Amino acid sequence: MKYHNRSVEQRVEDALRDMPRVAPAADLSARIIARLPHHATHAHRRTLGAVTLLAALLGLALAYQTAFDLHANGALDLLSYYATQPAIVMTYPYEAFAALAQAIPWLTVLLTGSVLCLALVLVYRLTADARFEFLHRA
Repeated sequence: MKYHNRSVEQRVEDALRDMPRVAPAADLSARIIARLPHHATHAHRRTLGAVTLLAALLGLALAYQTAFDLHANGALDLLSYYATQPAIVMTYPYEAFAALAQAIPWLTVLLTGSVLCLALVLVYRLTADARFEFLHRA
């Protein structure tokens, strides 16, 4: 009769408060982690591998295109000229960097960097199971 005139939430809270506290087992977290699925299915690995390969190939193609655009726009020539004639950069730093900034194809550079970072993240995900097994083998 102790909990009769109270709401359901209040009765549950009171019942839980009256229960004795029990310390969790020492290996509880290890048992929970051991039961978690950590192996990807074969189809998932194949799909992830194909997407990783596609991202890596696209990143390499974009890197080639970026290098070609840097050469075509004269950015590489500017860099080599600045390296051989550092007095120009020291005398006219703003103009030298402005000319270099205009010669760099920024959209291609950002797109290439993004795709290569995506490929690295996908490689990390693809190799996660192998790293997990290697670290927990001992």
